Amino acid sequence: MLSDKALTELLDYKSIDPVLSIYLNTDSANIAPDAYKLTLRSMLKGIEMPSDEEAVLKYIDYEYPRGGRSVAIFSCAAQNFFRAYPLSVSVHSRIHFANRPYVRPLANILDAYGSYGVALVDKQGARLFHFHMGKLVEQEGVLGDEVRHTKSGGASSSIQGRSSNDAPNQSSQNISMRNLKESAEFAMNFFNEKKVRRVLIGGTDENVAQFQNNLPKAGQSLVVGTLSLGMTANQQDILDETIKVGSAAEVKREAGLVRQMITAAAKNAEGVVGLGPTLDAVREGRVQTLLVEENFHAPGYRCESCNHITPEKLDTCPFCGGTFSEIPDAPEMAVRQVMLSGGVVEIIRDNEEMAVCQIGGLLRY
Repeated sequence: MLSDKALTELLDYKSIDPVLSIYLNTDSANIAPDAYKLTLRSMLKGIEMPSDEEAVLKYIDYEYPRGGRSVAIFSCAAQNFFRAYPLSVSVHSRIHFANRPYVRPLANILDAYGSYGVALVDKQGARLFHFHMGKLVEQEGVLGDEVRHTKSGGASSSIQGRSSNDAPNQSSQNISMRNLKESAEFAMNFFNEKKVRRVLIGGTDENVAQFQNNLPKAGQSLVVGTLSLGMTANQQDILDETIKVGSAAEVKREAGLVRQMITAAAKNAEGVVGLGPTLDAVREGRVQTLLVEENFHAPGYRCESCNHITPEKLDTCPFCGGTFSEIPDAPEMAVRQVMLSGGVVEIIRDNEEMAVCQIGGLLRY
């Protein structure tokens, strides 16, 4: 599984020799068995990197674990560098070579499938799940006191206008409220420990509402939707529903970020739009959240001394006096720099406003 440590290594890696980056869809549910091998060989035609081609084909033929939906491979044979990461989610097959690993598709995957927390709740306890990159990472459970249900009594059982069962019913209600409160506290610790980015809750409307109300504000802000699943749902159903509901919630959340960015940029506040202004903000370390349209690519120029990126060629760097070299994809370099600085990258899909902006950001200041 792709870890934060592995991603950081890819972000940091730079070579004087070309790095071959391959994203290969191997999902047997959508393509014929082993058809991806033919796709890979077709992608490699004309690359003229024989040692890297040999390393990649050897991995696919003898080391790649079957059953995954895709794989990301990075090879620089001249520097004895080879990394492969089987993925549990599908990707578009593509190939890229430059002096750095091509990481934007990974940012896309992390954005869509990274670190979901799920809580299935009832009046007695909760089942908690941590999904990352389309795979179950860990699960926990918490069980409170048993909630006893009693039948309502008739008129003959009432004393001074109250049912004799009112006290047990009240006691059961108190127990269920306490259980939901303790479940929420346990869940919050679980989600914090796993550093989840989004939370989905499943259960009856009443239980979901009470559970969510018992979360602190930080926890409530993570909740992006609810699941139509009960406590006995199996893991695959939970994962499938999480991806379905989470994807819909993600589209809505992304649209809100785009509108926030455009509004802030129009007011000259904490927002920026357009390649040039965004690259300037990236250089200054002001970008907290970088928004990039999924298919936006543009050439640019990078200072070889201070790494300043500009969409236009300059004779010398205005900040350090260094010289510029041309790069094939300036937005990709922006993605890399923001991720290395601890910022967030949002790859925006199917959004008309973002298709016009192409790239922008929400700023720290």
